[in-house]
Amino acid sequence: MFNADSVQRLHLSQKYRSGVHWFYWIAGLTLVTSVISLAGGGWRFFLSLGITQLVDAIAVELSASLGNATKVIAIVLDIFAIAVFAVSGWLASKRHLWAYVVGMVLFLLDGVVSLVFGDWLGVIVHAIVLVVMFRAFQSGLELAALERAQVSQPQETTATASV
Repeated sequence: MFNADSVQRLHLSQKYRSGVHWFYWIAGLTLVTSVISLAGGGWRFFLSLGITQLVDAIAVELSASLGNATKVIAIVLDIFAIAVFAVSGWLASKRHLWAYVVGMVLFLLDGVVSLVFGDWLGVIVHAIVLVVMFRAFQSGLELAALERAQVSQPQETTATASV
């Protein structure tokens, strides 16, 4: 049977996991955007990281005079940035709330990159995703508090029963 606490816990857990999935979307779409950019394509996903787009644009520009080694360096840097978001998502999925915060802060800083370059659509997408992720993070905090309360509740019941 479900009681109110288990229903609330299930709801909070689902909302938290949906926020964690944004880290994977960011990482995946950034990878696709980077491959397209370095291959000479002219379009991107707005959910992609601005920092990798900047690195890719510099690499493409420098490759004309320095060769394709600049693109290889860009790929390595892109993979590092993508891995940071994927690992943040993985750790957040294991309920490490600090990793969730680190990922959100990094995504906020990445939004500043979009702002500096006047990519208003990128800034708007970053802001919307950050709001959604923050709400999901709040669900994670509520879930942790609910679980702490459930753990301490049987101990309190036992203590009052023995008095």
